[in-house]
Amino acid sequence: MDFRYRTEHDDLRASLRGLLNAVAPPARVREVAAADGHDRELWRRLCADLELPGLHLSPADGGAGGTLVEAAIVFEELGRALTPVPLAATVFAIEAVRRLGDGQQRARLLPGLLSGERIGTLAATAPDVTDPAAATVRAERAGPDTVLYGSCTPVLHGHVADLFVVPAAVDGRVVLHVVPADSPGVAVEQLPSFDATRPVARLRLDRAPAEPLDAGRSDGVEQVLDTARVLLAAEMLGGAEACLAMAVQHARSRTQFARPIGSFQAVKHLCAEMMIEIDATRAAVMFAAMSATDPDELRIAGPLVKAQAADTFTLCAGSAFQVHGGIAFTWEHDMHLYYRRAKTTEALFGGSVHHRSLLADRVGL
Repeated sequence: MDFRYRTEHDDLRASLRGLLNAVAPPARVREVAAADGHDRELWRRLCADLELPGLHLSPADGGAGGTLVEAAIVFEELGRALTPVPLAATVFAIEAVRRLGDGQQRARLLPGLLSGERIGTLAATAPDVTDPAAATVRAERAGPDTVLYGSCTPVLHGHVADLFVVPAAVDGRVVLHVVPADSPGVAVEQLPSFDATRPVARLRLDRAPAEPLDAGRSDGVEQVLDTARVLLAAEMLGGAEACLAMAVQHARSRTQFARPIGSFQAVKHLCAEMMIEIDATRAAVMFAAMSATDPDELRIAGPLVKAQAADTFTLCAGSAFQVHGGIAFTWEHDMHLYYRRAKTTEALFGGSVHHRSLLADRVGL
């Protein structure tokens, strides 16, 4: 396998970065974050004009026929700009439907999610989501139907979601279920979010009608989560790159003792350490995305790259704070937005310690 980006990958990256610089600059991101964290006009453009939610899906599923490589590039650029749209939430829901739904479910649910007309979200961000003993939602049979009891939190962009994919314990295992937001017994409460650019909500279910997604492989839930881990790692890579770029720009323009602070050895070391970790993470993300079609490779790459990217993003956000000095701690500066994204994304599906432990279990250590 040739682990290199091609010209079309570079073109995709450049065009998307140019669009986000024009329509989602930091001032716009702050404006949307202060509202409800969802830029509806940008979301429409990303879905209708660029078809980003289905970029990696086959034409048979209504996608553009790309791979997870293209999707990872998209996530990297949206992470670089902290773009306030529910792409991560919706793509994770799409992954659940396409991997675990039957033919009728895919034909019925995917078109609305791919077009952006319906926003989906995967209500499964806890580290033990596949453990039925730890499940916070239970499924029961009510005649020919399935109903769910319990609650999920935090749910990414839950307050604007039209469809939830909910993990629920049933018969000693965890099965993903589709729950429309307008179903009876569904209550959604927006919660305060440490990361204002990615709002979260609490989902409460009280005899909510649900549709199980149970037509895939027995390890389908783990494959959905591993795909989400790879894409989140790409997003964190973009955020880390933005932190380094901001730190370098500040180090060049800020002067002390009539010299740019970038000429001081301590600042050079901080920037060099960021670059080293970013290079390692870029290679890990590239490998994970390019090898994701192999279930065995994805099983190893998913937790590995999530841990690597989380540590890198957190390090870069913290180091960029040091380069900027006290100004980075002010609300008016953008650095705190990246630090908040780093810490919240690190916790999704479990922190780095959890993912390294998961990796060790999977390789038999």
